[in-house]
Amino acid sequence: MRTTLLKQTAFLIAVTVVYLIFELGFNGRLLDVVGGAATPDDVHHIEYFGRTLSGIAAALVVLQLMLTRRAKGGQGKPSYRTIVIACAVTIVVVFLAIKTLVDVLVNTRDAQFRRTAANTVLMQRSLVDGRLQLDGLGVGDGGFARPEGKAFLALFPVMAVSVDRLDEKTRAVKTTLVRDKVRREMGGVQSYYDQYTDGMKRLHKDWNKYAAVISDGDPDLLKEQQRAWNDYRSRLSRRGWQPETVPFYARGKVSASVRRDLPALPSNWNPGDMVSFYRAVGVKYRQQAARRVQSVEVGGETIPPGLPYEAFVARRGVQNKLREEMHLPATAVVQASYTSAASFEQLFEQAVDEETRKMMVQLDAPASDYADGGKWAKEGLDATRAAIVPAVALFFSLLGAIGHFSKLLFLSAKGVMLARAAADGKLSKRASRATLAVLLSGLIGVWAAFSFSSNVITRSDLFHQMMAWASGGTSGGHVLTNIAHVVVVGQGYGYPLNEAIRQDVLMGFKYGYDPQVSASKKAM
Repeated sequence: MRTTLLKQTAFLIAVTVVYLIFELGFNGRLLDVVGGAATPDDVHHIEYFGRTLSGIAAALVVLQLMLTRRAKGGQGKPSYRTIVIACAVTIVVVFLAIKTLVDVLVNTRDAQFRRTAANTVLMQRSLVDGRLQLDGLGVGDGGFARPEGKAFLALFPVMAVSVDRLDEKTRAVKTTLVRDKVRREMGGVQSYYDQYTDGMKRLHKDWNKYAAVISDGDPDLLKEQQRAWNDYRSRLSRRGWQPETVPFYARGKVSASVRRDLPALPSNWNPGDMVSFYRAVGVKYRQQAARRVQSVEVGGETIPPGLPYEAFVARRGVQNKLREEMHLPATAVVQASYTSAASFEQLFEQAVDEETRKMMVQLDAPASDYADGGKWAKEGLDATRAAIVPAVALFFSLLGAIGHFSKLLFLSAKGVMLARAAADGKLSKRASRATLAVLLSGLIGVWAAFSFSSNVITRSDLFHQMMAWASGGTSGGHVLTNIAHVVVVGQGYGYPLNEAIRQDVLMGFKYGYDPQVSASKKAM
């Protein structure tokens, strides 16, 4: 019996070590994602790994309990098949439970929380990019690149929701932050010019149709030319001829007959000359297309026929369409072409102004607009998720690591006690209490050590002020602020080890996030 329990304990220790390797590596990668300039998609992808690891963590507890029960029962029950099914069910249940928890946390936040989250997420992105400095934080250049700085950035949006008079404190810099965000998302003048070029190419094609400008390679023209040539060959075949074999005496008559339908053919046209035939069909096709064009409607305006390209572009309806596609204000005028970069840059600045104005309207909207059914309800939910998910993910990852580190100590202590136990493998009450004490000491000790430790972030005046606002003087608030403190301190100590494990032991495993791929997507 003792041998069986020792083997079982050794197996559980090995499995727990493997889990901890993946969990710690994930924790290091997670901090890079939630504490950096990652996109919501990046966070969404790494969430799957996080929930899966949390499910595995719970499954390991179930595995330990069921193996212990099987060993003590001595009758082979529960079976290994039952244990495997139970562990698999546990992984799925915990995976879905955490997802449901996050969804509930997001969907139950009130309209004011959503509105404030939209503003704090903007500030967090600006802190990551170095476009915003916070007085009283006490971090110099590169401070947010350190683990504790990344952890603070991940928690900042949800912590800042509780900041007193946030609108008043950020009003002076909000417009600048929004304008910088718009510029970054638009990709600069060159990217905007590429967008303009693509739009004008599409417009020029529309004008070609409007002006009946049909290229030689137009698919419909080519189809018509082929049809006309086939009809011509069919008529000749009734007499047993082909275009190349029309007798000399009949060429004049055949040519005259064809030229009645295709006047553009030369008077001395040879019945076998397909090139001239195609050219004449093209002339007829374009003439017919021109006669069909009367007027077109663009952007709510009916445009009369016959306008040259520049005049066509200048029409009110066309300008309305271009302004809508290029996110321009109603006063902007889009030229058919630009002779210098400086002249086009003015148009870019107008686009930046318009998008900044729209975003400021959203951020300054009343809280009622962020309520369910409101104008900005979806944007408010997205911002709330962006504020809550990183904090929840970091907490569960850190909790899983601390919990299973404590369990590893517990299993090690249990193995030592079993080695000294009798042949039946039963531990005395004193030995059982000692192993349990090791487990609780690990949990409480690590948490307490992080709670009473500090770093440059947690010692700053701003952090203390934000913690005071977030706690609200309630016991529940103090618990949440303690968790925030432990996360910031714990990540500061744990990240170097976690990242070393990910790089060296797991061979750089990415957990669904590659910063280079993410950066290239944002640049597109």
